[in-house]
Amino acid sequence: MVEGSINLSQSPVFDDMTDDERQHLIALLQVEEYPQGEVILREGNETRILWFLIRGQCEVAKLIKPAKEKRFAMLDPGAIFGEMSFIHPAPHSASIRTLSEVEVARLSYSDYERLLEASPAAAQKIAFRILNVLAGRLRRMDDWTGTLVDCPENESNQRRQEWHDFRTKLYTEWDF
Repeated sequence: MVEGSINLSQSPVFDDMTDDERQHLIALLQVEEYPQGEVILREGNETRILWFLIRGQCEVAKLIKPAKEKRFAMLDPGAIFGEMSFIHPAPHSASIRTLSEVEVARLSYSDYERLLEASPAAAQKIAFRILNVLAGRLRRMDDWTGTLVDCPENESNQRRQEWHDFRTKLYTEWDF
């Protein structure tokens, strides 16, 4: 990991921010570079850090069996990751590994709280970006579970009931 510098005005991650908002954010970000093949975020670890992918490409991988990972997604510049543990303190649900040399900017939760005091508009824009990512992921999950639930009539009623119960819990058992 090598620390670098960044021009946020040229990054799509921050293109909706004013120059003043960017300056408040720049003061709090840590910019890092990682070589290809490096794990930036490891499944099961707990950190309250939000990463912004500035340059390069990463993969999202999840353990499906002991010592066996499955690639879930690819991340390109403009992506954010670590958002679930950033918002809700819990172990990371997947690992992020670099597929090329990458540059990221990271924001700790304590620095986000500082940003909230110094530039509420910038903090709000970051929160909105996180919500947008989470809403998109939830929408894709909803579509996926809907497809699984829509099984033929001759499928097991038990399977249909299990998926129905899952969807019900997903939407009604929120613990805020």
